[in-house]
Amino acid sequence: MQVIIDIQNILRLARQQAYRSVNVTMVTAYWLIGKRIVEEE
Repeated sequence: MQVIIDIQNILRLARQQAYRSVNVTMVTAYWLIGKRIVEEE
């Protein structure tokens, strides 16, 4: 049963890292969009 728990923990960690990576990418994209809009004003 420890193997299953270990696999679950590995998958949980991978999901958390993926969410963080996507979040950083989206924040960067929104920042660039805002910057572009301000440049146009």
